[in-house]
Amino acid sequence: MGSSQSKNAPPASKVLPPKRQWQDLVTAGLLAAVLFFVPLFPDVKLTRPKLLLLEAGLYSALFLWLFLQFFRSSVSVRKSLLLLPLFFYALAGSLLYIYSPDKPIALNELKRCLLSLCAYLVAANAISSIRSRNIVLTGMLSGSFLAILYGLLQHTGGIGMIAVPAMSRIMSTFGNPIFFAAHIVCVLPIAIGLLLSQRSAWRRLLLIVFIAASLAALYYTQTRAAYIAFGSSLLIMLLMGTRSGKTRLLLAGTLLIGAGIFAFMTRDIWSRQQAHLLIWRDSMAMWAQNPLLGTGPGTFHIYFPGFASEQLRSIWPQEQFIVNDAHNEYVQFLTETGIVGFGIFLWLLITFLVLAWRRVRTVESSDRPLALGLCAAACGILIQNIFSVDMRFIISSVYLFLIMGLLETFSSGFWKKDNLPAFARTSGIAAVGAAAFFILPAVFTPYLAQKKVSATPDFFDMKVLEPAKTIADLEVLALQHPDQPLVFEKLGWVYSKERMWEKAINSYERASELDPKAAGPLNNLGNIYFLQNNRPMAIGYWNRSLGINPKQVDSRLNLAVAYYYQGLLKESAEQLKAVLKLEPNNEKAIVLLKQMSE
Repeated sequence: MGSSQSKNAPPASKVLPPKRQWQDLVTAGLLAAVLFFVPLFPDVKLTRPKLLLLEAGLYSALFLWLFLQFFRSSVSVRKSLLLLPLFFYALAGSLLYIYSPDKPIALNELKRCLLSLCAYLVAANAISSIRSRNIVLTGMLSGSFLAILYGLLQHTGGIGMIAVPAMSRIMSTFGNPIFFAAHIVCVLPIAIGLLLSQRSAWRRLLLIVFIAASLAALYYTQTRAAYIAFGSSLLIMLLMGTRSGKTRLLLAGTLLIGAGIFAFMTRDIWSRQQAHLLIWRDSMAMWAQNPLLGTGPGTFHIYFPGFASEQLRSIWPQEQFIVNDAHNEYVQFLTETGIVGFGIFLWLLITFLVLAWRRVRTVESSDRPLALGLCAAACGILIQNIFSVDMRFIISSVYLFLIMGLLETFSSGFWKKDNLPAFARTSGIAAVGAAAFFILPAVFTPYLAQKKVSATPDFFDMKVLEPAKTIADLEVLALQHPDQPLVFEKLGWVYSKERMWEKAINSYERASELDPKAAGPLNNLGNIYFLQNNRPMAIGYWNRSLGINPKQVDSRLNLAVAYYYQGLLKESAEQLKAVLKLEPNNEKAIVLLKQMSE
C-alpha cells in the first residue's frame, strides 16, 4: 500500500547516508506500528486504551527522533510555512491553560494541543524518505482495514463461527459511530490517492478491496456529517486533480447528482431529530459574553447550561441530557478561546490549505494522487467537524495534524545543523531523556487513576461481620451512653451497611444533635438521602457538612456527583476543582472530570 516514486528524481532514501537511512527507518517503523495498532485498540470511556496507545506511541516516536538527531550530531527541521502558526497555536494553548481558572478542566485541551503538535513534528521530520513514508502509510492503512472489517462484522453480527455484537450503527473499536466515521473519512481519500499512483497489480487489488470495505462501513455508520465530509473531500480531490474546466464541471455535476440520489435513498437517516442550530445559536450567545478570550479551554460543557434556551431544554431536558459540546468544532473553539484563540487556529488552517494547494500543484506528477488524497483527507476531517466535534476527543485531531505532516514529506527543504559540539550533543540527549522521564509517566496518570478507582470496593461491598450482634451491642451502648455522639455515629454506619435507612437517619441525626461541630454525620445523612434518590435533601446535608469543615473531601466529591446528575455542571466542576486544590492527585476527582467531558 505504499506510494510510487517519481521517475524524474532519485528516491530520497538513496540520497541519505546509510547511517541516516536506518535511523529514519527505525522511527518510521515505530510510527507505523503505533498507527497500525491504534485502530485495533478499543476506545472505552474513561479508560481510553486507544488514546493511551496513541499518546504513549507518538511521544515515544518524538523522543526517539530527537534522540537520534543528537546522537548523530546532526539536527534538522523541515522548512514550512506552518511552523510559525503552529508555534503560536501551541503558545496560545499553553498560555490559556496557565491562566485558566479551570486548570483541571483545561488540561485535556492542552493535551490535545501538544499531542497534535507532536504528531505533526514526527510525521513532517522523522519521515525523510519515500521508503519511510511508505512504511508509515502501510501501517496506517493496514490497521484501519482490520478495524473496518470488524465494523462490517458488527453490521451482520458476525460471520460463520465468528460472532460479534450486532449494531444498527456500526462503530468498530471507536466507541461511537461518529468517531469511526471520522476515521474512515480520514483514511479513505488516502487509499484512493495511493490507488491512482500505483502500478503494482496486487497492490491495486488490495487498495480496491480496502476502498470498497471502507465505503460500505461508512454507509453503515449512518453518520450524516461523515457523508457530507467524504462527498466534499471527493469533490475537492476531483477539482484539484483536474486541470480542464469542462472536465471539472462534468465531474462535479456527476458527483452532485449522485449525492442527490444517495440523499434521497437515505432520507430516513437525514430526517433524524437534531438540535444543532439551536445549540449553535445558544453557543454564540455564550461567546458574546466572553468575546475576546472565551470561557476557557475545555469549559463549554461547564458554562453552556447557563445559556441553553428553553426551546433547547424542551428537546434535551437538563436533568436527563448533557449538551457537552457545540456539535461544531469552530463554534466551540470560538466560545472557549474567543477571538484570540480562534484567530490563531483559523490562521493555522488557512496556512495549511494554502500550503496544501501549492504542494499539490508543484509535486511530481507521479506523487500528485497521493498528495491529493492527503489534502482531501485533511479537508474531510475539517468539514466533518462543522457538524460534530470528534476532534475534541483528540484522536481525530491528532490524525489531522499527522496528515499535515505527511503532506510536508513531499518537500526536501530542511534547516540543518551538522557536527554539533560535544557539549550540545550531550546536553540535547540529556534533555530528551529528562523530557521522556517526566512526560511518559504523566501520560499514564489519568488511566492509572481510573484503574485505581474501579478497583476500590463500594461502601456496600465491605460487609459487617455478624451485623445482628454488632447492632445489638451498639444499641445497648446507646442506651447506656445516650450522650455519646460516637456511639450513635457508629450505629448509623452499621444501619447504613444493612440498608436500614430510617434507623440510620435517626442515629446520624442524634449524633449531629449531640455534636453540632461534627461534619461526618451530616455527610453520611447526605449519602443516605442520595441513595434514596432525594438529591435536594442530600445536597443540603453535604453543604451543611462543608459549612462545618470546608476541607472535607468526601462531601465535595459527593456534591460533585449530585450536581452532575442534576445537570449543574458548573457547580459540579467547582467542587471537583476544590478537591484537587486540597488533594492534587485525588483519583476520584480526576475520573469525574473526565466523565463530565466524555
